[in-house]
Amino acid sequence: MAFFGLTARNEAQKRAMQALSNSKPFTFLTGPAGSGKTLIAQAVGLDSVLERRQHRKLIYTRLQTQVGMDVGALPGDLNEKTYPFIAPFMDNLDVLTERPGELKRYFTEGDEDKRKIFFDSIQTVRGRSLNHTFLLADECQNLDVGTMAALATRPGINAKFVFMGNFAQIDVGRLRKPEHNGLYQLLVGLYDRQAFEYFDHVNLTETQRHPVVEIVEDILRNHEMAPEFAELEARGDVAE
Repeated sequence: MAFFGLTARNEAQKRAMQALSNSKPFTFLTGPAGSGKTLIAQAVGLDSVLERRQHRKLIYTRLQTQVGMDVGALPGDLNEKTYPFIAPFMDNLDVLTERPGELKRYFTEGDEDKRKIFFDSIQTVRGRSLNHTFLLADECQNLDVGTMAALATRPGINAKFVFMGNFAQIDVGRLRKPEHNGLYQLLVGLYDRQAFEYFDHVNLTETQRHPVVEIVEDILRNHEMAPEFAELEARGDVAE
């Protein structure tokens, strides 16, 4: 199984690819840093839009949350302000294709008739109906309940929404409590309602970056992390 030239490296990634390519409107990918959540979702999304043409456009979005000290207001128009937050998407293009520059013709700033890849801010999503869309929502562990509600109520006809998050890297203090965390509340609610016809959840556990990342995750992952988050992640584990 391969999508946009990317093949699964373990059973969890294989299961994620299967979930991302089915017709259910929601796919949740959780797990530690470097486990391949964004890369896999991006590969399947690009394949769906550009190769199989099952969806008409791909949207990559994430809350524009900064790590650590606030760097202040970013200069430029909306596209320029958004660019620093889409760096993970751009980095992945170097992995997925030898000529990432060729994909730029599909970006928002390209020819209107060829636009297939969009970088939107979550803050502008309210009121939209997203039809025939493959949407990647990254860093969802930083969404509160209200923001998640606004995002998760956007699917229209033939929509696939992918919610990705690492509960060990929540940057907003109050969202470290499960009752305030939008990703947790949505996913646990779907489990509680047994709405399995509408969603899949895969927890990726194997780090694919430098081996030191796995050690760092092991040291820091459970620091101030509520046990409810780990229990929810484990519900998406795949037996090797």
